[in-house]
Amino acid sequence: MEHGHPGSASERRQRILEATERLLRRYGPAKTTVADIAREAEIAVGAVYLEFASKEAIVEELSHSQHRAVMAAMRAAATGDDLPFCDRLRAVFDVRARSFLELAGSGAHACDLVHCQSRAVKAAHARFLDEERALLRDLVARGARAGELDAEDPELAARALLRAYASFSPPWLFEGAREEIEAMLCAVHQIVLHGLVSRQPKR
Repeated sequence: MEHGHPGSASERRQRILEATERLLRRYGPAKTTVADIAREAEIAVGAVYLEFASKEAIVEELSHSQHRAVMAAMRAAATGDDLPFCDRLRAVFDVRARSFLELAGSGAHACDLVHCQSRAVKAAHARFLDEERALLRDLVARGARAGELDAEDPELAARALLRAYASFSPPWLFEGAREEIEAMLCAVHQIVLHGLVSRQPKR
């Protein structure tokens, strides 16, 4: 590929990301090297460094992309304007668990993109957690304003919900059979979300 061609850098970057993702799903970040990535992408090692400062930078971009896809699904679930706010919260947690479970089925190390000891993955996950908390805080606040949810402090409620549903996110989500996880998730919905529903009549 000629580096001067306008589309070459973008195409090269995409090849690197796709090659890295294939390798990470098979071997995980710890056992994947820049040389492996270059070989898989069929480019020179130096060409990898023209696009990314390090392997960690590639891993962080891929992890961020995976987290972004989960967040997009959660935001879509939160926008069901015809649904009560309690049902929207349920849908958000359902789609989050489903998205992570689907990832778990796509390769031996696929989950390493959302949970592992890599600093790059931890950085991407930290951003995801901030966005997730903000989404829940907004949903709870709107539900409280509508008189459907009983939450004086939406920020605290959002953090409490995330604690309550912690076992339905990586890494604990990947430790059981899918049917059992889904049954447990339904049970937690019954216990947790119904406590948020306002007992006051709507005005």
